[in-house]
Amino acid sequence: MEFIRKKRERPHIEIAPLVDIIFLLLIFFMISSNFIAPTIRMDLPKALSEQKLEKVDLVVTVDRNASVFVNREQVPLDRLRTTLQERMTAIGKYDVIFKGDVHIGYDLFVQILDIAKLAGATSFSVEHAK
Repeated sequence: MEFIRKKRERPHIEIAPLVDIIFLLLIFFMISSNFIAPTIRMDLPKALSEQKLEKVDLVVTVDRNASVFVNREQVPLDRLRTTLQERMTAIGKYDVIFKGDVHIGYDLFVQILDIAKLAGATSFSVEHAK
């Protein structure tokens, strides 16, 4: 007795859904890459160590024109102490990271360091470019 066997079709992969997924990924990465650009333009000094700092919620930034920013919000230098005190008590952290342009003066750096200490900062770190 002879059995009738059906012919097996070879499995195949549909290409159309894969192309759709690739285009969606391409669009996603193109749109999200625009959010990576920094909002404050500056030249950071280079350092020998490659160690990255942990994310801290309080960052003081000084750009080339000696404008002071606290977490991307511009703050006049005379209001920096009260702003730092308010932010530190609000987040419960007393750590400050300083990011400064390579062209700012040392006197401005020391002045901001003193203001941070008077505001109650227990830790003051300096971030550098890779």
